[in-house]
Amino acid sequence: MNMKNIINIFTHGILKYPIYVLTLIFIITSLFGYYAFFSTNKLKVDFSLEQMFPENDIDRDLYVDFINEFSREDDIAIYIYETPNIFSNKSLNEIAELSSDIELIDGVESVLSLGNLDNEKFLDDFPNPFQWIKEHPIYSQGLVSNNGEMASIIINLEDDINNHDSREITIHEIESTINQLTEYKWHGSGIPVMRTSYIQFVNNERRIFLPIAFIVVTLVLFLLFRQIKGVILPLIAIAVTLIWVAGIMALLNISINVVTYLVFNLLMIIGVSDAIHILIKYHENLKNKLNKNDALVKVIKEIGAALFLTSFTTAIGFFSLMLTNIRITKEFGFMLGIGVFLLFILTIIIIPVILSMIDTPNKKHVKRLIVGERFQAAEKLNKWNENHPKKILAISGVLFIVTIIGLFKMDYDSTIMDDLKPGNKLFDDMKFVEKHFGGTLPLEIVLNFKSEKFAIDSLNLIKVDLFKSEIEKLNDIGTIISYTDYLKILNEEIGTEKRELPKSKDDALSLIYSIDSPINLLNDDFSKGRLTLRISNIATSRGEELKNEIQQLSSEIFGESVDILVTGSTLLALKTNRHLVKNLTVSFLIAFTIIFISMIFLFRSKRLALLAIIPNVLPLMVAGAMMGYLGIKLRPSTAMTFSIALGIAVDDTIHFLSRFRKEYKIYNNYSQAISKTLLTTGKAIINTTIILGLGFIVFSFSQFVPNHEFGILATIILIVALAGSMTLLPVLINFIQPKIRFKNK
Repeated sequence: MNMKNIINIFTHGILKYPIYVLTLIFIITSLFGYYAFFSTNKLKVDFSLEQMFPENDIDRDLYVDFINEFSREDDIAIYIYETPNIFSNKSLNEIAELSSDIELIDGVESVLSLGNLDNEKFLDDFPNPFQWIKEHPIYSQGLVSNNGEMASIIINLEDDINNHDSREITIHEIESTINQLTEYKWHGSGIPVMRTSYIQFVNNERRIFLPIAFIVVTLVLFLLFRQIKGVILPLIAIAVTLIWVAGIMALLNISINVVTYLVFNLLMIIGVSDAIHILIKYHENLKNKLNKNDALVKVIKEIGAALFLTSFTTAIGFFSLMLTNIRITKEFGFMLGIGVFLLFILTIIIIPVILSMIDTPNKKHVKRLIVGERFQAAEKLNKWNENHPKKILAISGVLFIVTIIGLFKMDYDSTIMDDLKPGNKLFDDMKFVEKHFGGTLPLEIVLNFKSEKFAIDSLNLIKVDLFKSEIEKLNDIGTIISYTDYLKILNEEIGTEKRELPKSKDDALSLIYSIDSPINLLNDDFSKGRLTLRISNIATSRGEELKNEIQQLSSEIFGESVDILVTGSTLLALKTNRHLVKNLTVSFLIAFTIIFISMIFLFRSKRLALLAIIPNVLPLMVAGAMMGYLGIKLRPSTAMTFSIALGIAVDDTIHFLSRFRKEYKIYNNYSQAISKTLLTTGKAIINTTIILGLGFIVFSFSQFVPNHEFGILATIILIVALAGSMTLLPVLINFIQPKIRFKNK
């Protein structure tokens, strides 16, 4: 049995037994819905940023080893407060009481503030407490601002507060407690605060933009079809698909996270495009005097084939994201690819089946839709192509040159805070703290002396102290605390009463064993020592430079006797950004190659496939150039846009060329076939681009930078892809006149 016979059986089967088909879909949808929303394994929401770390990565493994040997470095929450006099008795007493309250919160391990220092010592013995603190090796590191007008409460969370759910509860209780001091102005910073606020922000964006996209899509569908069923039918097909996708995500234990939450938005927008092609083809068939059943049969056979091809190319763009080594990006690409195919299958079944059960639209409505004002727009484009082919080629050539210049202006040097705009509280607080207290992002240095107790050898202690002082001179270093600082303070308090390093290993051991809790900057056998830093919001390239500078200092001071590890969640996040951009670039090129090869097989012509690719390369180049001109950085979110938009943009070309081949077979004339294609399928292409464009442009109003940039770039790509498919592609076909092959020839 050949494919044609299978399609015939499928088409006539679903149209002959519509009730059975819809009942089966309803049962499957109910099962997926129950599993996704009501079962014990229902779809979970997990916005933990830890999922963004790469898999099978040596730096991640070293970071995990560091945490296991020492402790987490990303569990310090810092709250800056502004008050008229941070050293007044009133303020110190209030902060002391507040610090005690915070220590009682579940998940809080310890609290350091001006309120729980030895106040008698630094207030009574020292006339200038600010000066005393600034000279203290530990308290000087972020407890008081550089100008002495602001202070901080430094909160160390317990190590098991390592996911969003537990962290959000603890951070909420901390902030509820500190906000009781209404006369103080607070600024939150530190990784726990940043992660919690970031995820809450993304969650709020999700709640806002999914309904907005739904409203925009609904309104445009109504304006296009002017009938309720023209809105309801696409939405039914889309809703069923989204429930199936949610069920599959639950079955595969894929959560809604910082990336996959976009799956539902994108599928909703793409699904409308499929539905428009089906409905317009149905109305076109009715206009051509076909009865309802024959019109629907022709829709499934002709549009079904084109939609399968567009679904294939779109899915390739999405599936290419699975080539990264970030788990949630793989899941995002996988679910979008599966979702696109489900959209195709369910849309090509549900809409024709329901149409077969309801009355056909009246002739007036059919005429308005097929011979309406947008049809005239397509006609004008057709005349423009016929009258100005050289202008179109010239404009395309100039645009190509301009885009080349713009591409060289692209900046790929991103920072951790690039996802947020000025005006966002988290962004502004982090910048405020960075300005007045130095850096807030963690960086860790571990010195491995390779032998037991060598980290506290007197000569090595002197070198470590020198190493710390040299690191302090580097740009972008905010604060730095070394295990030698603790030994100096211990020596001052219970040793020689001088703020100096121990003279021997035995002296150091005596100091260490005299305190109840161990110094968490040393490992158990004292073969390794740790320096903990806070750095500025540096870019990816600066992260590599800073790491190399620290390693160079280590080599100069310690030589080959010490192995150094520079690690931490900050460097890991920056590396993830850089690594993901490279992965996504490779995946995009692979997707592009697969789509090009697919077009060769589809159109049976290398020349026609090449012509088909050109109008789709240009939109991507224009988007890249716009990034260069507008200062939009090449980051994971923007790199991902190209893979997503490639698959969607190619749809216009496939629909155009599929119709063009059919018309050429009839007329055997390039100009006539192009004109007929523009005046029929061209209308659907224009309408779907409008829908997609409006669906994507909504994201440009987002305060979340990845969504904002995605909205801008995707819309640019779609508009230029439309222009390429409706103007440049017809002109190129007419100019080159590639040989068109058919099976029966």
